[in-house]
Amino acid sequence: MRTAAIRQELLTSNDKNLQKRRQVLRLSALGIVDFAFITLYQSGAIDRLPEVPIKIFDSNKVNAAPEAYSMKAPDGAISTCLYAAAMLLATVGGTEKSGRKPFFDAALGGVIAVNTAGAVYYLGDMVFKQKRVCPYCIAGAAINILSAVIIAPVVKDALRKLFSK
Repeated sequence: MRTAAIRQELLTSNDKNLQKRRQVLRLSALGIVDFAFITLYQSGAIDRLPEVPIKIFDSNKVNAAPEAYSMKAPDGAISTCLYAAAMLLATVGGTEKSGRKPFFDAALGGVIAVNTAGAVYYLGDMVFKQKRVCPYCIAGAAINILSAVIIAPVVKDALRKLFSK
């Protein structure tokens, strides 16, 4: 992979797969901002998450629940890292023309799938177990699901290329 070619492709290419990856980049950036606030609360760096005073909303309760720490770290920090990983994987190698390998699209799909699965699980936990919802988490779930829908055709093509040999 040539650095100059990668830079040029990332900055100027109209490649259809890169366009989809740019959409995922934008969504991942929003996810990082969203989950940075959750992480600040979950780590005690801020005392409360601000939200609209509607009875069903309780971001502080939801994000302080034991389930939010079940992986030995706050789930907000884990999601933030997954969004950052998606940003890296969306850009590495530029396009096929500049040397991007299908593996990177498959890995990007994997990261998005993991974040989406976690979001869907936590949505169920909020609604059915905690009986409260977190608007920040709903936004994150929407970001994850939309990212999965956008990148699915790219991942399908990458998997076909990887396994058709």
